[in-house]
Amino acid sequence: MPVKLARIDDRLIHGQVVLGWAPVVKPSRILVACDRVAASDWERKFYASCVPPEIPTSFMTIEDAARSIGAEPLASEQILILLESAEDAWKLVNAGVALKEINVGGLHYREGAIELLPFVFVTPEDRAYLRELVKLGVTLSAQDVPSNPARIINSLVV
Repeated sequence: MPVKLARIDDRLIHGQVVLGWAPVVKPSRILVACDRVAASDWERKFYASCVPPEIPTSFMTIEDAARSIGAEPLASEQILILLESAEDAWKLVNAGVALKEINVGGLHYREGAIELLPFVFVTPEDRAYLRELVKLGVTLSAQDVPSNPARIINSLVV
């Protein structure tokens, strides 16, 4: 599978991704799989402007991403997938993308969310989607930046 890293981060493309993860993961492409962003011309332009020109960036709906991952031309690339939410991650896996591990890199505080880690806040809905991912055999690895240790959070969401 061409996926080098699948990351849930409600900020999608930002400094931690571009300056922290991209140099470590060395993706040949960043794929933002998010229905909302795929439908927004200005957001696609904004996020694309944050990525160095040598890293192609694609924006797809969850359905299109699921269909495209593993098919040419993406099958021959090394992809860093960015997902905005636990729900989007569940939808991608449920659509047939066999992810063994998902990096939970940033789910920030919003009303109704509780803190699992300083950079991971989950609502009951988030927890339900993360729990479903665990049931499907996905390892949830919380890590904000590559220089910090990863922490498996499966037991925190079940």
